[in-house]
Amino acid sequence: MRFKINEIGAEGLPLNVPVTSDWMAAACPDLDAHPGPKGLALRGRLEKMGEDYLLRASLQGQIETTCARCLEPAQVGLNVPLTVTFVSTEADKTGDDEDPDVIGFLGNEIDVGDEIRDELLLALPINPLCKESCRGLCTECGGNRNVTACACKTDVAPAGTFAALGKLKLSNSQ
Repeated sequence: MRFKINEIGAEGLPLNVPVTSDWMAAACPDLDAHPGPKGLALRGRLEKMGEDYLLRASLQGQIETTCARCLEPAQVGLNVPLTVTFVSTEADKTGDDEDPDVIGFLGNEIDVGDEIRDELLLALPINPLCKESCRGLCTECGGNRNVTACACKTDVAPAGTFAALGKLKLSNSQ
């Protein structure tokens, strides 16, 4: 996702860049996800601001991943705003190490791929769900409890989480 700086005119460069499954597989190889049926795209504008370039965009669409409870497909909607300033490192600027929204670039191209990857990874929930009311898998038979009810007694708790502590004999040795 590279853009040549000489293509960025006075009015800026409008962006409507689809995020593809191939790009996600290359940029996020350990992520078990791909764009959902509604797609995923970077939409916004890349503008020249003096000697710097400003990206104002949002990552919009859907990611399809695995539900953390039932292992069925889960759709995660995204609408992540993205504002980044790109500064040329050839102009004796190194970017602000303190500010993650200021990125240095070399040459005549700006690569926004790393920023898209970072925002995508930060936006995904740790435990995505197919739906809030997902009942998950049965711990006894492994069946999907959203599809069929099983006769397993997984909801019955043992005699108490700390029941074994009641059987401990404590001695008072002084």
